Amino acid sequence: MDRSGLMCPVLCVRDFNNCPDLIQPSECPAGEQLCDDGACYDSCDDVENPCLCGMSASDFDVLYKACPSYSTSVTVKQYNPSTKQEQIEFACAQTWGLVSRNATFGSDTSVALWATNETATTMWNECPLAAEPKLSFTETVCLAFYGIIGAEVLLYLLWHAYKSIRERHVAQMRRVCSQLPKTQVSPSVASDKQYEKGVVQSGPSSIDVPMSDATVSASQLPAGSMLLRGYKNDIAGLFMYGLTLLSTAGWIALLMIIVLDYYGKVKGGVAYGLLANSNDSMSVFIFVWHLAAIWLIAMLACKRRLRNYFRIECSLPQARVVQVEERQEEVIMTEGRQNRLTQLVTKAYNAVVLKFGLNIVAESCATQHIGANQFIEYRCTRYVFIEKAGSFECHAFVLGETHRSLLDCHNGLTSAEADARLTRVGENFIRVYVPSFPVGLLQELFSYTYLYQMMCLFVWFYFNYFKLALVQLCVILISAFIKVFIRLRSERRVKMLAERRNQCR
Repeated sequence: MDRSGLMCPVLCVRDFNNCPDLIQPSECPAGEQLCDDGACYDSCDDVENPCLCGMSASDFDVLYKACPSYSTSVTVKQYNPSTKQEQIEFACAQTWGLVSRNATFGSDTSVALWATNETATTMWNECPLAAEPKLSFTETVCLAFYGIIGAEVLLYLLWHAYKSIRERHVAQMRRVCSQLPKTQVSPSVASDKQYEKGVVQSGPSSIDVPMSDATVSASQLPAGSMLLRGYKNDIAGLFMYGLTLLSTAGWIALLMIIVLDYYGKVKGGVAYGLLANSNDSMSVFIFVWHLAAIWLIAMLACKRRLRNYFRIECSLPQARVVQVEERQEEVIMTEGRQNRLTQLVTKAYNAVVLKFGLNIVAESCATQHIGANQFIEYRCTRYVFIEKAGSFECHAFVLGETHRSLLDCHNGLTSAEADARLTRVGENFIRVYVPSFPVGLLQELFSYTYLYQMMCLFVWFYFNYFKLALVQLCVILISAFIKVFIRLRSERRVKMLAERRNQCR
């Protein structure tokens, strides 16, 4: 089968007189000169010779010049794709009269192949393919990556060892606290004095929870109780926490650099200028993409405990922050008959939840002081540190169980009694925290849903789907902005309903 419409390659000759008649250079107009590319110019100083293939003239034994390009296409008989270039060259040589019309493909065409040491009269301008650069993984950028990762791993190991030594006796410092009022105090002054001496009245609503049990973990807590763990700041831990945040941003920045290198925006405007070639760049991208995904997932999974990991656990009286842990009971709306498969799945699910503590809710509460009294506020309830118990407890006051006992309180409280109760139970005020818009936006974006979308966007950007990725990015950001705006507006309305101040007369 014949193939038509094929264009001839450029023919290089030692002298323009060696060019075939069909591609003989035309006579240049007055004031112009014939240059080595077979065309006429005012000056040949900046004209590139295609026969040099980007090399220097000193690299050749004989300097060749290019005949003008043949603008007419040729037809190859019995076209074979495996020998496409050789067949095109043979057809062109026949057309130009360099080979007899009766010659068959495979016979000598007297036209040499391109080489720097070639001395034949004519040769084809088949420039050799440039050697593809390879990434040896010993480049400066790779060594910097190894050094940074190695240094971080070493620092994390040293911090964990340092933290373990400092916290070797902390198990005895943890306390279990009841969420219900442990003490109920009558409104009399005598009872206040008894309370100060440690003589308290336990009410029926209080539950009996061991206040010091080092063997109790958060997953083994009884219902209605909390595990309290105190933490204090450490300068080394603060540095490591900052390093962790910087590393999180660094993984995202590294992915962006690899993507930009794909488009030639990193080094010299050349694609893969940093990572040598397409295959090496893709391998590095896949490797870094997976490492970044693992790191970011770990940060999301540990975000409630991460800051306290870079603090030193201590006794509750010394704590600047108290981590409150409680077991979150699973709510089963409907419970029907289960077959063996559902029972097996439920059993496996419960085992995983218990093993990794997925049913444990942890929240950090900053310790506050009023005079010599230390307290924390957790879910709108004040827990005051009781030195005798060695833990934090919430309090309630018995105002009376009969109408007469309530009428006995008509004179109110003295200033001393009011101050004492204010210290123990806090203000009759529900504080609703509403973050600013930037903080709310960060809270919205730092979630598994947006992490999944971000990692997908990196894949689309890298594989040249940047137009689709840009559209998706705009949709995601606009959706996030709208969602945060609506959420904050709703929270401000709740804040207006919950927080109410007035003057009692």
